[in-house]
Amino acid sequence: MASPQALVSALADPERLLLFARICTTPAGLPAADDPHLAKLAKRLIAAGLVTFSDDRYHVVPEAFREALAKTPVDPLEALFRHGRLVAIPRPGKLRQALLIHLAGKFEPGRLYTEREVREKLAPVHDDHAALRRYLVDEGLLQRSKDGSTYGRPTEARSDDSSAPSPVS
Repeated sequence: MASPQALVSALADPERLLLFARICTTPAGLPAADDPHLAKLAKRLIAAGLVTFSDDRYHVVPEAFREALAKTPVDPLEALFRHGRLVAIPRPGKLRQALLIHLAGKFEPGRLYTEREVREKLAPVHDDHAALRRYLVDEGLLQRSKDGSTYGRPTEARSDDSSAPSPVS
């Protein structure tokens, strides 16, 4: 079940809103075209639970709105995910910070990860795994080596002892 915020976010783009309107006004479902841009727009609507894809057609899911309003998630992070995938990266603020802390939990403190390993951990969460990685580094939840080849979580010991070596050098 998507949150009301996730539904609004999915419809906030004028092109996605127009596509959603086209799907809504086609009772038998809008036929899929060989248009990568259309497919990308539809993918976001599907991820939000507003649209389904079957028999090479996009179909509207009108109950998505009712379900989103039926129950407010207890955990605000829960509202950001649908079927284990992040629907949208929140704007900077407390919610994004909470999301990044949650994602940082996927990485063991003191262990070094290659860029590929970081991608493998973040790609199942969201298509823009590079942005998630960048935000984690920007917030200091992941550190990148000077040569950019490895990443690691800062250890708690490092903040207590400034002479301790960084997990990522």
